[in-house]
Amino acid sequence: MKEAIFNQKFGNLSTFPILKEEVLKKAEGVIRNSEDLNLTRINPLAFAAKHDLGEDETVDFFVHATKVGLFDFAYNLLCPLCGGIVHTHYKLDQIQSKDFHCVVCNFVVPTLLDDQVEVSFELHPSLYENNVDPFASLEEYYDYYFSKNYVKSEQLISWIRKTIRKFAVLKPDEKFEFDIDLVLGEDMGEILQIVSINRNAAAFFKADKNAEPIDSHIYVDLLDSGFLPSEKSLKPGKYHITVQNRSHAIAGIQALTPNSEILQSIYKKFPTKITPFLTAKMLLNNQSFRELFRIHKLSPDLNLNVKSLTIMFTDLRGSTEMYDQAGDILAYRLVQEHFQLLTDTVREYKGAIVKTMGDAIMATFSTPIEGLLASLEMLKKIEGMNLAWKNEGYEIGLKVGLNEGSALAVVNDERLDYFGQSINIAARVQGLASSGEIWISESVWNAPGTQAEVIKSGFQSERLSARLKGVGTPATVFKLMPASLT
Repeated sequence: MKEAIFNQKFGNLSTFPILKEEVLKKAEGVIRNSEDLNLTRINPLAFAAKHDLGEDETVDFFVHATKVGLFDFAYNLLCPLCGGIVHTHYKLDQIQSKDFHCVVCNFVVPTLLDDQVEVSFELHPSLYENNVDPFASLEEYYDYYFSKNYVKSEQLISWIRKTIRKFAVLKPDEKFEFDIDLVLGEDMGEILQIVSINRNAAAFFKADKNAEPIDSHIYVDLLDSGFLPSEKSLKPGKYHITVQNRSHAIAGIQALTPNSEILQSIYKKFPTKITPFLTAKMLLNNQSFRELFRIHKLSPDLNLNVKSLTIMFTDLRGSTEMYDQAGDILAYRLVQEHFQLLTDTVREYKGAIVKTMGDAIMATFSTPIEGLLASLEMLKKIEGMNLAWKNEGYEIGLKVGLNEGSALAVVNDERLDYFGQSINIAARVQGLASSGEIWISESVWNAPGTQAEVIKSGFQSERLSARLKGVGTPATVFKLMPASLT
């Protein structure tokens, strides 16, 4: 560890008021004494749990630490079946495809920010020399190229080991050879899969009694573009396989004889446990990330799918009249105080403000319940704020709308924004609200915990049908209001 740089980075972090001294001290001690592998892909949620820290404050630490150059973001595309890290990107706009292919499972995965894009943190290379060698052994290869957030059962691990016929690390132009007996109807032996996890490449050879007979010595080349041949049917029998790395990079290569039916059966009986991790959706809904990386260099072609996003729109009642009555300076103070109140509340409930529009905001949350709790807290705080301003003859009213649905993360005016019908519906639902009301869509009303929280808050609810501009059929919406307004 380069002490001077390390100390400088933590000195910079100590200047951010939002970061707690307890978190900084604990993080500094842990990072300073960690082994290289533990500094490669840090899961901030696991870090928080292990070191008895709050999740939100820990994520804020890592985001700020990345801003000052202590860490780098790593966006890992994960296979939901095996937990393999199919690709790692270090910039968000490097994720360009709508889906990706896991060669281990031979499975196409949608690139969803909700589940399949993990955000981890890696210590910046300016601070230390990383001595992790993922090619040192099969165990280290698996440790590096499979997410630690996917905890496989002992039964699954045992079966995987039985399917491995050969593991080799090939530098460019190196090769290895092995013999295989392809037999129809066997648990292992009907299919030969040659795979390089780190290169995300695979070749499949299947026993087929109707296949054309060929020479028993088969040559397989790994090119920069993948294996050649990538797929072939072979008559049952004994074969001698030569695999040669004709690419320009080192490759870990396995020869496997898997059986998909057995694999699915083991998955079902002994499911893999997925421990919580920071997703790309959660990062984009982090207020610190939005504030610190608001001028993030992003490709204008960036289009990323989110299957479930909670969108909030708010607006003020009475601000225009207040400018007329109180004058610009006083009215501006009140409006800015309201913005700070909303920002603090959005942050408190794990959301982020996407943009402001006049006296309105658009914010997003990872779950409907977080958006609802933030809405209820906002109205409560606005009421408290009004108590102070009423003495001077001024008050404002907040109108809130919430919707949950899929969205597309896009670049708008060089910043991350969201596009789609779900966003339009959230804006239209907010437009139905009066001062002191929260209007929510049916998807938010039916989300786990919503109705219980509404009752707990003392708010009354009313189910209504409304025509929303741009939506073809009448929509079911719910008006939430304090009991004092009913």
